[in-house]
Amino acid sequence: MTRSATWMTLACVGLLAAGCQTTVPASECDGWRKLTPAAQTRALVIAEDRPFAEQVAAHNAFGAKRGCWK
Repeated sequence: MTRSATWMTLACVGLLAAGCQTTVPASECDGWRKLTPAAQTRALVIAEDRPFAEQVAAHNAFGAKRGCWK
């Protein structure tokens, strides 16, 4: 009985380990979304916080250059 229990344990461990592997490669775009503020928000941010508006534009340009969105 001990020998079959050992083999059963090894088989279960092997199946569990195989289930933990990722089959889909990670993308550099994972977790990125294009920032799309409303026109009114854009106008306010440009008028009140130009450096932040430039950061949003740079973020969107970087994602487009990487092909994360069109």
